[in-house]
Amino acid sequence: MVDQVRARLRDVWLSQRGFTTVTLMGVLLVGGLLVAAAFAAVVPDIRASSIDMQRKRAWAAAEAGVAYYSYKLAVNPNYWAQCDNVPPPNGSDPNPVNQAWNGSGSDPRRWRTVPGDTSQYTIELLPAPGQTACNPSDPVGSMIDPVSGTFRIRVTGRSRAPLSATDQPVKRSIIVRFKRRSFLNFIYFTDFETADPATYSDPDQQAWASSNCQRYRRNGRPSGCTNIYFLSVDYVRGPFHTNDGIYVCGSPTFGRNAQDPVEISESPPGWSDSGCSGSGSPVWQGAYTPGAPVLDMPPTNGTLKQQTDPRYLFQGKTVITLSGNSMTVDNPAKCSSLGLSNPCSMPLPSNGLLYVDRADGGCPTPYDQRAQYQSAASCGEAWVRGTYAQPLTIGAADDIVVNGNITRSGDVLLGLIANQFVRVYHPVTSTGSNAPGALSNPSIDAAILALAHSFIVDNWSKGSPLGTLTVNGVIAQRFRGPVGTFSGGTVNSGYAKNYTYDDRLRFRSPPFFLDPVRAGWKIVEQHEQVPAR
Repeated sequence: MVDQVRARLRDVWLSQRGFTTVTLMGVLLVGGLLVAAAFAAVVPDIRASSIDMQRKRAWAAAEAGVAYYSYKLAVNPNYWAQCDNVPPPNGSDPNPVNQAWNGSGSDPRRWRTVPGDTSQYTIELLPAPGQTACNPSDPVGSMIDPVSGTFRIRVTGRSRAPLSATDQPVKRSIIVRFKRRSFLNFIYFTDFETADPATYSDPDQQAWASSNCQRYRRNGRPSGCTNIYFLSVDYVRGPFHTNDGIYVCGSPTFGRNAQDPVEISESPPGWSDSGCSGSGSPVWQGAYTPGAPVLDMPPTNGTLKQQTDPRYLFQGKTVITLSGNSMTVDNPAKCSSLGLSNPCSMPLPSNGLLYVDRADGGCPTPYDQRAQYQSAASCGEAWVRGTYAQPLTIGAADDIVVNGNITRSGDVLLGLIANQFVRVYHPVTSTGSNAPGALSNPSIDAAILALAHSFIVDNWSKGSPLGTLTVNGVIAQRFRGPVGTFSGGTVNSGYAKNYTYDDRLRFRSPPFFLDPVRAGWKIVEQHEQVPAR
């Protein structure tokens, strides 16, 4: 009986063996399907992650190219002017600087492999508007945008070199815009923080000042040179730079916010209240930087004359009244040469540049006589007022005299560049009172540059106060020019100052505006080009 029961149990157990196999196979099948599904779900992520990694490598390569070109410009500020005719970085790598490629046909560009990696970059020089390529015989005309004073490059990075003619590695392109460190970076710029020797009262003092005062305070400028102070009533509304040190009396304010650099080339503290009846305590709202690099002024604006259309090259005193896109010109010789009666009407120059040169006889008139408006007719003087509606730069071999408000109409810029003075018209009588024609609350929308002398108000120490002199733009001058006299916070003659930086000048420029000598380039704009080239 027992044996029968055991036999029956053995038969039952043997009959279940296949079910275990079926169950196991089912489990394996389901598990396999889950693994396959999981792998199928992960594969796109792996592929996306790989593409993302390649994009990052291409971007890093492009940034390496930007760093390479920026370094070359820092070593040699004229590197850009050689176009693509520059030496390779070393004996084994190719020169990666190329003329611009339009994207058609096979890629002619030279690529450099990033050191220590397999990614690569190439650099293209993007010509100025209306130009087709960088021309080493005319680098300025072919590369520099006359509106902004900038040039551009395109740097393209790729994740690796192509493996075949049809292989397309991931690429990314960066457009970079460079601009020189410029007078246009500052609402206020001076080379020397002392009175212009030409403004001293007699010829002997002028001669002494010319010999002794054209040096920085840190280099031992004598105490007999006239100091000009920043007072509590002064508020410099924008970036500031002087190659010298400054004098302070009271609590003047420099800069609007931390984005405005306040640069003083003298070592710390960079300011003094010596000679002040009280004490000095400047307020640095901008980023105060003593010991800043010196910016050298060009000696003349002669390059402007060379680039002026002959139709807009005037000789001798020229009175210009701006009116939108045209101007009225009082210059008998020029109007006659154009077959017009004097004064004559002319459109503003298409390239945005006009120049007033000396006529035969030169300009023998010293400043004290010019301030009485007794200049020789042969002096290269431009008298300017009115409203302008297109970009314009006016250069003068001698002075520019502002004899009325100068205002812009629209989003345009004006440059006033004089070899000598930029002067605000202020006639006085023989008794020292304001004469008819003296300007009340004048306003100037312009970038002003006085290369050898100053931005100045004629007869600033005479007459009763005339309100506020407003400048929206830039004032750059060799010597600091006075605009009035003060007692404490009270204006005794001339004008109070209201100088405000035109922030458009951070990225733009009046046509052909001059830059400091040996000024370096900096990146002012950078963005990705999509699709990449």
